[in-house]
Parts: sequence; structure tokens; C-alpha cells
Amino acid sequence: MQFIENLRLAITSLLANKMRALLTMLGIIIGISAVIMITTIGTSIQKTMTKTFNSLGNFNIIAVYLYTDEDVYMTDDDMITREMLDELVEKYPEHFSLDLQDNLGSATVRNEKGQIITMNVTGVMDVEPASDHRRGRTISYQDNRELKNSIYVSDLFVKQYFGEAVDPLGKEITLTFENGISGDFTIIGYDKLPAMYLKSYSPGTKEIDKVTPVSIPLDSGLNLFHREPEGEWYAQVRYNPDYDVKMQEQELQEFFDEKYAEKPGISVQLENMQTYLGMMDTVINVVTIAISVIAAISLIVGGVGVMNIMLVSITERTKEIGVRKALGAQNSSIRMQFVVEAIMICLIGGIIGIVLGIVGGMLIGWLAKILVTEFYSEYAELISITIQPSVPAIIIAVAFSILTGVFFGYYPANKAAKMNPIDALRYD
Repeated sequence: MQFIENLRLAITSLLANKMRALLTMLGIIIGISAVIMITTIGTSIQKTMTKTFNSLGNFNIIAVYLYTDEDVYMTDDDMITREMLDELVEKYPEHFSLDLQDNLGSATVRNEKGQIITMNVTGVMDVEPASDHRRGRTISYQDNRELKNSIYVSDLFVKQYFGEAVDPLGKEITLTFENGISGDFTIIGYDKLPAMYLKSYSPGTKEIDKVTPVSIPLDSGLNLFHREPEGEWYAQVRYNPDYDVKMQEQELQEFFDEKYAEKPGISVQLENMQTYLGMMDTVINVVTIAISVIAAISLIVGGVGVMNIMLVSITERTKEIGVRKALGAQNSSIRMQFVVEAIMICLIGGIIGIVLGIVGGMLIGWLAKILVTEFYSEYAELISITIQPSVPAIIIAVAFSILTGVFFGYYPANKAAKMNPIDALRYD
């Protein structure tokens, strides 16, 4: 009951001096809002980077590199072969898939009007990044193993070849490559071309003359050209994010260490693309914390302001304190009354600062979206801007506001508690 009474007295005192209370809170409001805004921006940048990397499909990839000692030279027999990679996928089918691709050159096809459509054909090994605009499916590992003549096209190619309002899935087209080799392919899916790709066409280029990218199974393309997969000194392996990443890295390292155990001077090293994102997150965190600490200095100024106003308030209410003590109020009750009042000032200021900080962070994010759309429209589909306030920063801000009230309110409150009641009653 005593705490509730002190709370009521604190609210009454603040309402009686609204302007003074608001000006007292100003330092707390500015400090807290600056910290919340900075942490909101930092957290939002991290979330934006993560979502953007995920949308590009390069987030869960481990690069496998071969390194040699200075006096060792690699031969074709030392390279990472497709047989090795196929064995890896067969051994860990739930964990790994292959992220291989090769440019197979240009190919042409004629539509019903006799117009020639030129395509840039890429052979891919596994599933490409999914898109909200995708229809059908992408090239799979099974398509490669079974040497299927599947093809994954773009919405631009669908318009060029079929025209409007036509479902291309399951339709067959005949591709003729630059070397004269041709083959029949079945369309299994298509996607919308990103704005960045469309920007690469020269202004005024007719739609039928625009070169469109398409994908076919890498093994099917190599088989069509009567080529064998070549060994490489590096390879990219996509891991399953649903499983423990460290465990999968260990499996990958052990697999290749075993393959090169009998080849002295050659070692295998892994580079996880997620590591680079983690490093960027760390840099952003350090910068965010450093700037937040600088912004938090204003809280000290705000705390000194609270202490100053509390001393003035105690001087103005000397008789009130004297009356309370004459009626039997304990020193602890007087002390608690003014500590609670200081806490209320800092807590209300902190809450206002949190709201302003979140609004400010969201406003900056909103402006960032407008700038990206207006000036960098070709990247707008790739950059997924996410605004997310930092929950830990909000909790810390509330706790810090309360501690500021206790720390800077205790001295004035203790001074009030130690007043002599007779001197207080005589004060004019």
C-alpha cells in the first residue's frame, strides 16, 4: 500500500508541473530514442542482409578448395571430380546437394511466326533459388542423373515463343546451338526475369530480339555435346540448413580428407558463405554498440537534470516534508516517495524515447525503401528491406531508465529524508 501511495503522490506532483516534468524528461527521451533508433537500424540491416542472401540462394553454400605445398603441382588426376561429388551426395543425400553450373553457349529457336529467339543456355546441377513468381519446378539432381531434356525458362521467353495467356509447362521446344547440335527439351518451369536483368538491354531493343537466359540439366547438356565433366580445383556444395551446420562441415571435411589422404602436399579447405555474413554481422554489432554508447552519454546529462529538478522540488516542498514527518512518517517513507518520483520521470521519459526511437527507425527504413525503389530499381527485387526493432535494446532501455531514476534520485530523496521536521515546518 505504501508503494501505491508513493506512486499516486509522484503522479500528482508530475501533473502539477507538466512542463517542468517534460523538460526534465527531455534528456532521457533524447538518449533512449537515439539508442533505440540506432539499434533498430543495426538489427534491420542484419535482417535485410540475411533475407537478401537467402533470396539469392548463396547463403547455405560451402566452397571446397584444393591447396598445395610450394613444391607440389596438381595434375588432372588430383582435381575434384564429378565422381567424388556424386559419391558425396549418395553418402549424405539428406545433407548435401551440388551447386554446379556451366555456360553452354547460345542457342536459338523459332516460334510459330518464324521469328528467331536467341537464348543464353546454362547447364545447372541442382535446384535454383525459389521465387515468388516461379511456376512449375526447377532443374533437379535427378534430372541430371537421368539425363532428362528438361528446360527452365523465363517469362520473357514465354511471351516471345508462345505469346500471351499460354501455359508453357509440358510444352516441347527444339534448341539449336551455335555448333549446329540441336535437341528437343520439355519446359518444366519458368520465372519472372529480375528488373536488374531487364535493365541490361539497350534502350529501344525489340522484345523478340532480347536474349533470354534458360537453364537445362548440366549432364544433359554435356551429353548432348559429347563432353565429359572436367575435374576442378574447387567445387561448391549446398548444405541443408535444417541440420547442424558444424556437423555437416565436419562430414564434408572428413570426406575430402579421406579422398586426398594418399596425396601428400595437397590439402582441402572449406569456406562457408555464412561465415562472411557472420563477419559482417559482427562488424555491424560493434559499430552499433559503439554509436549507442556515445548516444547513451546524453542519458547522464538527462540524469543530472533529474537530480537537479528533484533538489528544486524538495526545496519547494520542504513544508510538506515537515508535516509528513511531524505526523510520524519514517525517513524510509520520505526517501521512497522521492525515489519513486524520480523513477517515474525517467520511466515515462524512457517509454516516450522508446516509442520515438522505434518510429524513427521505421521512418528511416521506409525512406530507404523509397530510395531503393526510386534510384536503384534494378536491385529492388533483390534487396528485401526488413525493419525490426531490437527487443533486447528495448528491455535494456526500460531497465536503464529505472536505474537512472534510482541512481540520480537517491541523493535528493535521502536529503529530504534527513530533514529536521522542526526546521522544515519553519521553512518559508
